[in-house]
Amino acid sequence: MNFVIVGTNFISDTLLNAANTLDDFTLYGVCSRSNGAAFLANHPQNTQAKIFTSIEGVCQDQNVDAVYIAAPNSLHKHYAVMCLEAGKHVLGEKPSAANSHELNAILSAAKKHQRLYMEAMMTTHLPNFALIKQTMSKIGTPRKFIGQYSQYSSRYDKYKNGERPNTFLPEFANGALLDLGIYPLYLLIALWGAPQSVNASGVLLDTGVDGAGDVLLNYADKQAVISYSKISQGDNITEIQGERGRIRIEAVSQLKKVEFITNSGDVEVISAPFDENFMKYEVAHFIQTAKQGELESTVNTHQLAKDVMTVLDAARQQLGVLYPNDN
Repeated sequence: MNFVIVGTNFISDTLLNAANTLDDFTLYGVCSRSNGAAFLANHPQNTQAKIFTSIEGVCQDQNVDAVYIAAPNSLHKHYAVMCLEAGKHVLGEKPSAANSHELNAILSAAKKHQRLYMEAMMTTHLPNFALIKQTMSKIGTPRKFIGQYSQYSSRYDKYKNGERPNTFLPEFANGALLDLGIYPLYLLIALWGAPQSVNASGVLLDTGVDGAGDVLLNYADKQAVISYSKISQGDNITEIQGERGRIRIEAVSQLKKVEFITNSGDVEVISAPFDENFMKYEVAHFIQTAKQGELESTVNTHQLAKDVMTVLDAARQQLGVLYPNDN
């Protein structure tokens, strides 16, 4: 399957290294205004790939089967809709868009043009996610989900020195919630579904985006809290607590280690060995889904993407984080 990677940041490097291990993946090209050649130079296996300097060029090339969009969040909707209209399947890096209105536009374009769109949230495709779901019955009636992802950003130092890195600018639809908080949030909603209500508070930077925050999600008989930060560092332990025990997760974005712990303190490691090419699972699923002629993933469903975005919208509104895309 001929892919074009749009955007040349570190997540594109990670995905390409993983995808190169798959027989059905071919890097046909990379799209970047100025960094295409430098990106490919870091991937000797792919130096023959085509370099595009505009999304229009990608859309016009009939040899492109699918596009992986890793451009800034503010451009996700525009690029995804253009590619879908051009007949390309789209794997869109999380978050799919800046808000629910943009996400709905993407999904409408996918339906109209009969092409696959999938949000590129890798966590739900990892082998350890399936093991977590299998272990849920052991914890008894679930009562509490505590999801943490606090990772001090090196770009925050630049921000404090007077620079304006993209990661802290509303015009790029950025902020700590959409960058980091989305990982435990996505896991939560994939397991428990949409919450009944959302309550958010956080620390806003003077650019107008959130540097850290907490989102409380209420369900009929259980509760969840998502705690995230780009301006402090945490242990990043996530727990799913039930009446008989709990599931403990290290590194919620990659599910590196997962344990089941009984109320009496017995510990059982349930996770499979960690694979450094952890993004290969979502790419393999995407390719298989497209080849089967399906227009929606059975794992990262359109409804799951919409439920997550609804929470992100509500939390941002309460935090006071507004993007130009919201207009």
